[in-house]
Amino acid sequence: MTEYITKLNQLDLEIDNDIVHNQVNEIKQIDNYIKSKKPLPEAPARLGLLPDQFEDVLMEIGENKRSSLTTINNLFNNCRQYLSLEYGIWSVANLKTARLIKEKLAINKALEIMAGNAYWSKALEAAGIETISTDSLEWAKTSKTGSEPFHQVLDMPAAQAIEKYRDVDLILCSWSPNFGQGDIETVNAWQKYNKSSHLLFIGEQNGATNSQEFWDHSWFKKTPELAKINHSFKSFDFINEQIFEIDNEF
Repeated sequence: MTEYITKLNQLDLEIDNDIVHNQVNEIKQIDNYIKSKKPLPEAPARLGLLPDQFEDVLMEIGENKRSSLTTINNLFNNCRQYLSLEYGIWSVANLKTARLIKEKLAINKALEIMAGNAYWSKALEAAGIETISTDSLEWAKTSKTGSEPFHQVLDMPAAQAIEKYRDVDLILCSWSPNFGQGDIETVNAWQKYNKSSHLLFIGEQNGATNSQEFWDHSWFKKTPELAKINHSFKSFDFINEQIFEIDNEF
């Protein structure tokens, strides 16, 4: 997938516009951090040109470059897909949000379940949180990125991990699948084994992540602390990614 970055660079030179150039640089910066196995310092800026912005840029560069501008805008909007194919991650972890999770929720030890390549574990550990990463690792058998985790990942299903690691004060699940019962089973295991901990899900409500049954429950907690954490974690594309907390009193 290195052709993704190559194509961005080629179109950037051709279009020669500051707004486009800034977005290309933003993606290259994201890519460089992830390639170096480091969390971003803070959440990326919003990628993609909105319709009015697209027309403003087109007016500056000329109608003859419409096709190139359309192509590069599609690349901007598909950055998350590139990251998933190249690095096996869907959610872009950042250190500012990880530090706020530690500070606002008083977290010392965390468990990431369904961790995939455990990029969020990398950020939590960089923020000073002792972190255990677990995943069933079924997906890793068919993915070329499965052998390149950002943090050591233990082969363990979510419910089993929650039962085993009961001394954590945070359980984190990023981008739970939007099919199956994995998220519901996670909440049930948390209720049974470690309900005093914070249970956070990263995803898109009624969208790209988690089952509909999960979103239909009235078990989400809203606090000033969570609002501050989410303020540092604004989504960078058309997916409205947020951090959700399950209420331990529901």
